[in-house]
Amino acid sequence: MPIHRSRPYPDLRRTYLALVIMGSIGAHLVSEFAGMGIAAGRITLSPLHYYLGAALLIALLVLTNDLSALLSNASSRRDAKRLAEIGLMSLPFAGKRGFITTTACLQFALGWTTVVAEGSPLLGHDVGAGAIGAIISAFILSLVIRAITRRLPSIAQAVVEYYPVTAQDPQCGAFVEQQPACDARATDVWCSRLFNRPPPSLQSA
Repeated sequence: MPIHRSRPYPDLRRTYLALVIMGSIGAHLVSEFAGMGIAAGRITLSPLHYYLGAALLIALLVLTNDLSALLSNASSRRDAKRLAEIGLMSLPFAGKRGFITTTACLQFALGWTTVVAEGSPLLGHDVGAGAIGAIISAFILSLVIRAITRRLPSIAQAVVEYYPVTAQDPQCGAFVEQQPACDARATDVWCSRLFNRPPPSLQSA
């Protein structure tokens, strides 16, 4: 009997890093407005922030690519939810206790580092208010990320339900198009993942 390789477990660490980068950009902008007031508007879309726009674009591409890869490996709604739950285990503290604090600290550290690296426009304004703004926004954004990760299994399940995907079963080497109301027992595809009986032609052989 041939030995088949199982699918690799999903890893959401890159997805998490992309969310942290997006949150740190938010903390950066909030800190500037908190410390500089409306004067920060003139540098928000200036060439000084082009690198932030590039980082945001890359983070969005990584986020979209990783989530698409996770869903493309799902063979059904239930499988999509299971893969998302497994992927959450790769997050810091498995996305549970300590996750919010860690995420907030990372976002503040990245956001504040980029503020200082820009030549510190805040030096001529209220630096303390800028730091407090960055801390508060980093914490709030970490709560948002936590809410997103908690809902990820149900989101993945809903996406597969309304937008059926085509998943490749490594055990049978065939592509199986999953339909929302598909009954695995009625399909003509015989794969061990479906836990169904062989087709009649093979049963009578």
